[in-house]
Amino acid sequence: MNIPVDQRDSIGWCKAGGNFSFKLAWDSLRLSSPAVPWAKVVWYSGAIPKHSFCLWLTFNRAHLTKDKLLGLGILQQSICSFGCGQQETLNHLFFDCPYTRTVWRKVMELNNCPTPIDWNWDSMVAWALANAVGIRFHYWMRRTGLAAAVYHCWRERNDRIFRHLASSPDQLLARIAFDVSMKAALFLKVQDTPSNRALVENWGISDSIFTVNACNG
Repeated sequence: MNIPVDQRDSIGWCKAGGNFSFKLAWDSLRLSSPAVPWAKVVWYSGAIPKHSFCLWLTFNRAHLTKDKLLGLGILQQSICSFGCGQQETLNHLFFDCPYTRTVWRKVMELNNCPTPIDWNWDSMVAWALANAVGIRFHYWMRRTGLAAAVYHCWRERNDRIFRHLASSPDQLLARIAFDVSMKAALFLKVQDTPSNRALVENWGISDSIFTVNACNG
């Protein structure tokens, strides 16, 4: 075969009747599957990307918690890094530990939601699907608060292990509130209603978020 070396290279897409596009290339290479029920809890307009990625890992139970590392022979013990003396599992890390339970309780309060008496990862998923999917402002705040809490709890756990730095629950809540409030103020425009104003005041969001012609209720 003769290769014309005096001509510029060009990209051709060997698909009948179609031109090259990155979308076609990606669709032909990836393994596609139906969307999972919780997709809209994780991926949505205005989400904080690193928070969504961390939440996606959690939904897939992909975090390398200490119980997994112990099972792989990488660690010799799996004691929770928050000092409660219990074994670190996904459910314990995010819900059973007194430290993270304090954080969750406050995040739920900020969103004016009742705190479940008995909460684990499966019940949280059920709660999110029923109470955090939709276009209205309070749904957006619940999704974003959920993702921020998961991200910062996981980051705090890693800071304690790898950097030997520890923050109090109040300090962690301040970081969560900062991320959520800044994203809301920069991204959203909502109607000035009593329920929306209550959320704005709880989270310390700027009043500039309010507008007469808002798309989000």
